[in-house]
Amino acid sequence: ASGSVAVRRELSLGFTTAGQIETITVNEGDRVRKGQLLAALNADQVAAALVSAQAEQRRAAAEYQRSVALRQQGWITELRLENARAALDAAKANVRARDFAAQTARITAPSDGVVQARLAEPMEVVAAGAPVIVLGAEAGGYVLRVPLSDRESARIVKGAGVQVQLDALDRALQGSVIEIGGRSDRTTGAFTIEVSLPNVAGLRSGMIGRVRIAAAPRAAEANGHPYVPPGALFYARAGEGFVYVIDRANVARTRKVRLGETDD
Repeated sequence: ASGSVAVRRELSLGFTTAGQIETITVNEGDRVRKGQLLAALNADQVAAALVSAQAEQRRAAAEYQRSVALRQQGWITELRLENARAALDAAKANVRARDFAAQTARITAPSDGVVQARLAEPMEVVAAGAPVIVLGAEAGGYVLRVPLSDRESARIVKGAGVQVQLDALDRALQGSVIEIGGRSDRTTGAFTIEVSLPNVAGLRSGMIGRVRIAAAPRAAEANGHPYVPPGALFYARAGEGFVYVIDRANVARTRKVRLGETDD
């Protein structure tokens, strides 16, 4: 079969709040280190939102203190005091949210890796949570993702040995099956298996590799039943058909057979 090389763990990184991007410091293919700055929002906008939230918290706190004093004197109801307390709690929560947004207005690399995609540019306005950088985590290593039919994937087991030929690097590698897709692709119906690759220089996402996988035998083969080409089968219906068999007298005679697993 054939497949393509990919980083096993890809992380889509973005900001937790909407805003205008001020800078992006990396390009596709760049190697980055853990903690390195990758992108940042306009700091003025984020800081202004935090200052506004803090001012609202101070106002809500003062209003709550006045309400406590008035309640003690019997000038307001308990409901009005509860409303003032709720407004103060909401203001505190808003400050925490804005403070978190200020801290996450800068995207830093969560681990060593390679930038797989740069999805935005400086001066663009992005929505909260929109991917800006796609990072391939180096710790996860590279894998070869191979699509297989349902019949083929059913014969693959984790740990099976795999011979990989990468023409781009002009070399052969040894790997093993580390993951078998739990569901098929909705478009193609194929199940994707992942083959581990050794850490060799020059590996890049998207390289094409050809593989030979040690698969388990078909159930019919394991039970000693023969396989015949579909062109040799006549009048097939309802799980049975006829084939021609050469007898000892070198004469072709029809024989009725019961059909098991069928494929191309």
